[in-house]
Amino acid sequence: KNMGLKADEIDRRVREAAGFVGLTEKQLEVSPFDLSGGQKRRVAIAGVIAMEPEVLILDEPTAGLDPVGRAEILANIEAYRQAKNATIMMVSHSMEDVARLTDRLLVMNGSHLAMDATPAEVFTHAEELVEMGLNIPQVTQVFLHLRKMGVPVENVYTIDQAVAEIKRVRGGAVHA
Repeated sequence: KNMGLKADEIDRRVREAAGFVGLTEKQLEVSPFDLSGGQKRRVAIAGVIAMEPEVLILDEPTAGLDPVGRAEILANIEAYRQAKNATIMMVSHSMEDVARLTDRLLVMNGSHLAMDATPAEVFTHAEELVEMGLNIPQVTQVFLHLRKMGVPVENVYTIDQAVAEIKRVRGGAVHA
């Protein structure tokens, strides 16, 4: 159903949505059967984006993708969110993605809501998350281990925070 849209509006939306998910003009002309798994995922997301939803709900949008493909899809979704001021709800087991991209995090433990807060607030409960059987960002795991070893570091959940925290603890510059 085209929601009463004219052909030129449908074409505009399809091309804009393809741009949001990184599909090229050439890929739009290819049969879906000839696309890679990551490209098929992009087409599926673009199909939903073309409807210009105010709320976009994604279930594991990066599952099975390599790190580059994952980063690209997430950047494309973020570009859509910013351009359209949309709300994005994402189910994910990738705590690195969740920590980096979300404003608000709902943590489910079984069928119960265990936490509802910012990522900074949620990841201060890293030990509790682990006890629930949930993953935490790898960088958070490293900093938890450093604290257990007696290194006076604060909780972090992104690489940028880790670099800043190491600089703070060392009192100077850190060279990567």
